[in-house]
Amino acid sequence: MNTYRKLFIPARPPRVILITGGTSGIGHAAALMFAALGDCVAVTGRRGERLAELQREVDDADLPGAILTIEADVTDAGAMQRAVDRTVSRFERLDVVVANAGIGHRGPLVEARWSDLETVLRTNIDGVIHTVRAAVPAMRSAGGGHIVLVSSILGPVPGAYVGAYSASKAATDALARSLRGELKADHIRVTVLWVGQAHTEFADRRLGQPGRVASRWPTMSPEQVAGGIERALERKPNTMTVRWIDRLFIWAGQRFPGLMDRLLGRIYG
Repeated sequence: MNTYRKLFIPARPPRVILITGGTSGIGHAAALMFAALGDCVAVTGRRGERLAELQREVDDADLPGAILTIEADVTDAGAMQRAVDRTVSRFERLDVVVANAGIGHRGPLVEARWSDLETVLRTNIDGVIHTVRAAVPAMRSAGGGHIVLVSSILGPVPGAYVGAYSASKAATDALARSLRGELKADHIRVTVLWVGQAHTEFADRRLGQPGRVASRWPTMSPEQVAGGIERALERKPNTMTVRWIDRLFIWAGQRFPGLMDRLLGRIYG
């Protein structure tokens, strides 16, 4: 937490930011970072006890921003609408949405349990759609805003044994491209953040075969990814990666697909 207390607070009005999947990992780190920057942050998640812990962290650190924790499941359209309504009721507007909630899956697509595949698709695709549909009217009322969709390098470069997850992230990329055109007149920017391996609970909570598999590929901290989200808000790119090595991964995967298919098959198989 001392890291966040030392952050430089920019001379600008506080932003109102809604983050999904904020009970751990990237969402948790982003919530703390934005609160340290003086922003008003609404955080959603399914685990109420984790949300309470986040609230205590912010209170104990006496951060300059404000936190509103909301227990909500992104697969529930009504819950996301209520989350946006509570955010606007508390902070009077909505400027930024970070659609971060997601879950992984590893294993052969044909043999996988349908319930696992459905959970991945409902969380990673439906969850983004529900979040965006609930948030955009509030952002329009505020005169514009910025949506950051936290995706994966396995979206532009899909791999064997991560088919459902890769497909869900490719869908996220497609949704972002469509939304840019639809929301341009509303002054709402849409950025896809392609994230590589991060040292979070994500791998251990992955459905199918859990656990980290690419042991030789360097991981980054959730705080690094949170910093990437902030840079995306500053630079407003259409797409962005946090690290050069992840840009290299995407470049190699798109130019040498056969080689990457064999490599990913060995890693995830």
